[in-house]
Amino acid sequence: MKILLLKPISNVYYVIQPNLGLGYLAAIMQEKIHEVQILDSGKENLTWEKFSGIVKQGKFDIIGVQMFTHEVLSVKKHINIIKKVSPESTIIVGGAHISGDPVGTMNFMNVLDFGFVGEAEIGMEKFLTLSKKDYKNANLLKKIPNLVWRDKNEVVINKRECYDELDLIKFPAWHLMKPSTYPVAPHGNFCKRFPIAPLVISRGCPFQCTFCAGKSVTGSRLRYRTLNNVMSEIMLLYNKYNVREIHIEDDNFTLKREYVEKFCKEIIRNKLNIAFALPNGVRLDTLDKSLLELMEKAGFYSIGVGIESGSDRILKLMKKSLSKEKIKEKIDLIKKHTAINITGFFLLGYPGETEEEIKETIEFAKSLRIDKAGFMCIMPLPGSELWDLYIKKVGGNIPWENFFYYRIVQGLSDIPAETLRKLQREAIRQFYFRPNIIFGLIRQIKTYSQIKVLARRFSSAFLTKI
Repeated sequence: MKILLLKPISNVYYVIQPNLGLGYLAAIMQEKIHEVQILDSGKENLTWEKFSGIVKQGKFDIIGVQMFTHEVLSVKKHINIIKKVSPESTIIVGGAHISGDPVGTMNFMNVLDFGFVGEAEIGMEKFLTLSKKDYKNANLLKKIPNLVWRDKNEVVINKRECYDELDLIKFPAWHLMKPSTYPVAPHGNFCKRFPIAPLVISRGCPFQCTFCAGKSVTGSRLRYRTLNNVMSEIMLLYNKYNVREIHIEDDNFTLKREYVEKFCKEIIRNKLNIAFALPNGVRLDTLDKSLLELMEKAGFYSIGVGIESGSDRILKLMKKSLSKEKIKEKIDLIKKHTAINITGFFLLGYPGETEEEIKETIEFAKSLRIDKAGFMCIMPLPGSELWDLYIKKVGGNIPWENFFYYRIVQGLSDIPAETLRKLQREAIRQFYFRPNIIFGLIRQIKTYSQIKVLARRFSSAFLTKI
């Protein structure tokens, strides 16, 4: 078959890097002797007209689309275009959004053929054994794990399965998304070296944070790849694709201390001239002096940390299992013993949070020895505990256009949207418009393209309407 895998057109491309989700699927498809193309809309500056032409000319048997919640309306437009110019193509949607809301997604995108929830690789391998006439055979479709499909007018969600052993997952199809061909716009804003490649070492999260939907994709059971498997991929990236920086995208990389120690020692033993970052965030309570020093020696220079709030009351409501005292203690520990750059993530407007508590968060962020900060208004992501609360409050009339970084999804916070947006802008202004932060950012800029990315992000932060 001829297959297209798509990263959809978006309002703003904050992250443009090799797409691991599509890369994993492409590797499976190519092993089955299918012809596969990965189309990254951000990397290619794709327009709707250009996309329509690619689909019309390509005559693809299958078009697979990865979808996050902020891309819902865009993906629906993609699907309508595909059905118009290439009605014979079978459309499959996967990713975080449909994993959290499979029935809602299929109903909203009523001409979508199939979806996958969770770890799509495990079901896609079996789906590819079907012929087109089998797509109407309910008995065969029922046997595909993680598949979402329609039996007449009813949406069916097959049994969810995940990999017990992550080594069974094939390496991404790196030859279809060579890191050197991507702009310097990675997850985490900045980099130390180039080319950069993302890497996933573990899947799953055992924590219960109310705002997070990660478990709907990878489950609550934490699993790690073996160290040999990880090192094989790193050596492939290092030797074949000349990668000199790796961004580990795990949710819980440092949770298993012994694994991190062995990983760092193996990097040091191989004398790899490579930098590492953890942009997705780590649990602060997993870090101590000896582990941090070892990580820095292995090449870790940047980490993200989920702080979320400057109010212990709100942290408790979020089920974060952290206190302000512990957060400050661990931030000070990192800065005392290493030169590792720290980015703190904060959420504003949590249900029940007051304006005064948001101001506490702003002051807390400024008091911490962190180098960068991200302030996002609370968003009810499908698959999270907050999503269930949001749906009970608003029903089915969902403003998908507001599920975006600097917009506000009304219906959760008790604070008026305009006030919340002002507080968010004030948080960004107060944190970043300080000499030590400004000079720190300037020191990290290495290319003109990074300046353009930063300009886009700051303009979005201050100019985007509610």
